[in-house]
Amino acid sequence: MEEPTHLGTERRDIIYANEAEKSFLKYVRETHKSRFLLFEIKNVEVVKLEHINQVAAYLGARLGMLGFIVTRYTQGQNITLKTYSIFNDTPSMPRKTILVVTDEDLVAMIRLKQFGKTPVETLQGIYRTFVLRVQ
Repeated sequence: MEEPTHLGTERRDIIYANEAEKSFLKYVRETHKSRFLLFEIKNVEVVKLEHINQVAAYLGARLGMLGFIVTRYTQGQNITLKTYSIFNDTPSMPRKTILVVTDEDLVAMIRLKQFGKTPVETLQGIYRTFVLRVQ
C-alpha cells in the first residue's frame, strides 16, 4: 500500500501501474501521461486544501498528471474550486487533474462489478463531470 520514495521524503497511499490496453484507463495513460494511478486516502469528514495541494505536488512527470483523493463524504465547493484552480494554473499540457472519489462512488463501483461491468465506469463519470465543469 503506502509507497515511499527512494529516500522516504514522500509517502503515497496507493499507486497502481496503469498498463491498460483499452478503455478509460488507456485514455488516462495517453492523455495525462499517467503510467501510474495515484490514490490518496483521506479518512476525514472534511478534506482540507492542504490535502489537495499534497496530491498536486505528487503529480508530474514521474507519476502522471491525474490523481485521486478518496474520502468518505462529498466535499464542499471550496475543494472543487481548488481542484479547478490547480487544473487551470498548470502551465503545461497535460494539466494536473485531481478527482475526488467518495464512499458513495466506491459503493457504485462495487455494484458495477457485481453486475459484471467495469468499476472504472464510475471513475470515468467523475472525470467527465470534472472536464465539463472546469473553466
